[in-house]
Amino acid sequence: MAGDNHKYYLVEGTILPEAVRKTAEAKELLARSEAATVNEAVAIVGISRSAYYKYKDGVFPFNAVS
Repeated sequence: MAGDNHKYYLVEGTILPEAVRKTAEAKELLARSEAATVNEAVAIVGISRSAYYKYKDGVFPFNAVS
């Protein structure tokens, strides 16, 4: 990725803030169609929509990073 100034880290999930972990869980629910909407996914995992939208573009499961 030429010009990409992003840095990526592999981090044990237990050291991440709760909102970041739950955002990843919500994204997984949506990807597996276990939640139909963001509203439903965040309600299931117990975070606000604003927390979800704050972190959603920076949180990925390990197998999705390439």
